[in-house]
Amino acid sequence: MENGIIDATRAPGAAVTMVKNDHFFLRRWLAYYGAQFGRENLFVLSHGNDPEIREIAVGANVINVPYDPTRTKFDRRRWELLSNFTNGLLRYYTWVLCGDVDEVVLVDPAVAPDLLTYLNGIPSRQMPQVACPLGLEIIHNPTLEPLPLDDGASVLSRRRLFRLNANYSKPCLTRVPLMFSPGGHSCSINRRGVDPNLYLIHLRFVSHDITLARLESRRQMKAQEAETTEGKPRRSIWERDAESYLALSRLEPVAETVDFTEFRRRMVDEKREVTPGGHWFFGGGRSKELYRLPERFTGLV
Repeated sequence: MENGIIDATRAPGAAVTMVKNDHFFLRRWLAYYGAQFGRENLFVLSHGNDPEIREIAVGANVINVPYDPTRTKFDRRRWELLSNFTNGLLRYYTWVLCGDVDEVVLVDPAVAPDLLTYLNGIPSRQMPQVACPLGLEIIHNPTLEPLPLDDGASVLSRRRLFRLNANYSKPCLTRVPLMFSPGGHSCSINRRGVDPNLYLIHLRFVSHDITLARLESRRQMKAQEAETTEGKPRRSIWERDAESYLALSRLEPVAETVDFTEFRRRMVDEKREVTPGGHWFFGGGRSKELYRLPERFTGLV
């Protein structure tokens, strides 16, 4: 697509992720984006060449990436690879979605039936180079939402509580080359806003038991790197995340809505450039309260 005109030589859309283990999330990522783009247009970078990932991702494109047990400059190397891979795919696809395996991007079902219908329906004068959804972190409160996540039920039929998090309004849907920041939370393109109808659903806190087990696994991985300060182990970000989740998991929602005009405005107004000529991050932070997704979203994931 050039200047809002669809390029007939390119396929409509593709999705890219990089994963090590995380089979629970990969199954859902493949099922969701397979329905959006077609499984043949999904690209899974398998960090460490896990044979189970190849079994789960049959029909998608699985690419082996060697695992470095020292994890030297891990996030920087990972997102440089994902940036360049995304940019390469843009030679053959109009839109490329790039994100973590525990994230899915939804369009409001009241507006469009799927992502590509929505994106291609944006008038050319308003067509963004990069589409940024509003970041919603699903929070499992086991008291309010006790049902387990089964294969037979959609995730959002069992988990509808969330908090707002501007860090997850990622520039994850692009039609132009760009460079992501580590974590994919920002990018090198400044001129971007928050799309009014797209939502990034972050699933890392979607299940009490899965969340705590996953964070403990990350904590142990970090401990193996033996990073210390003055002879004392550094307190891991995964430990802080576990404490954050447990506090959030006790909250009750204050409203059922996805209408956050003021929060969206603050995100853009407080956007900042971290380094000159570098990455631009949205402001806004996180909500202290939880909210509930409207019922129309329940069957999407």
